[in-house]
Amino acid sequence: MTRSIRAKLKSNPLIYNSYMRVKRLVTGELLGMTTKTEQDYFAEYGAHLYSGKGEIVDLGCWLGSTTVPLVEGLLKNSHFAGSNRKVFAYDTFIWNDVMKDSVAGTGLVGKFKDGDSFLEEYKIRTRKYADHIEIREGDLREIGWSGNEIEFLLVDAMKNWELANAITGNFYSSLIPGVSYVLHQDFSHYFTPWIHLLQWILRDSFELIEDIPKASSVVYKYIRPLAVEKLNRTYSFEDFSGDDIDEAFEYSLNMVRDEKKANIYAAKVMCFIHQNKSEEAKTCFREIINRGVSIEKDLVIVRNLLFN
Repeated sequence: MTRSIRAKLKSNPLIYNSYMRVKRLVTGELLGMTTKTEQDYFAEYGAHLYSGKGEIVDLGCWLGSTTVPLVEGLLKNSHFAGSNRKVFAYDTFIWNDVMKDSVAGTGLVGKFKDGDSFLEEYKIRTRKYADHIEIREGDLREIGWSGNEIEFLLVDAMKNWELANAITGNFYSSLIPGVSYVLHQDFSHYFTPWIHLLQWILRDSFELIEDIPKASSVVYKYIRPLAVEKLNRTYSFEDFSGDDIDEAFEYSLNMVRDEKKANIYAAKVMCFIHQNKSEEAKTCFREIINRGVSIEKDLVIVRNLLFN
């Protein structure tokens, strides 16, 4: 990455930190980087789709706006209510200064500084459902998974290649063919192109079944077992040719509603920015414009990174 692009990333926390999206919803005590449509889906899944055949895992729970609606829905489901099942809630629970943009106007303004633990705040905000949540504090790359079968995997932690490989290696291997759902909350976020590359290369085992409106999330169903050799390897940008990248992003673009396409195009440009290939990124951006794509949403961010 050129020095000028790196400086732009660092100068704007909404760009520099991929998980700090200004996508905040406050409903009573529920505060988080989720939309109402996402929260509705979590609750709907828990109440009507969960079958009790596996565990529920929430990777990147932050302040609980993923965990709480999941549990609220699950408690209406006989496969969960009265059982010993819990939602496994993963997070480092370490405050980052860029999080302040997502708590503006709330009682959390100024409460934490960079590096502080916010675990107790999470516990306070989820205390009504504490008996149904198992907190997994720390780096999921180190914590890993127990190996029990997973029926629902909510992924809001695939923030870099290391985490992406840890999630596919440690969690995807426990999915149940024909049963499990995987929700990617960063699917239409420009900073996370590896999601598209991985889901494309693993496409024979997944089927997109839900494109959640007014949100960046999509939901896949795990339809057939992944080949062991695909699970037991480490992926990086180097594993994908230019043609692979084109095909992977066309695959994603053809599956989602129009409102998400600008951000997915932006993620394609970020493939090259992440690799310090600024000229290739500019070429990719111009090709997208030549297709008649409007410069909006995350495409504005990558344009400013490349040309301002």
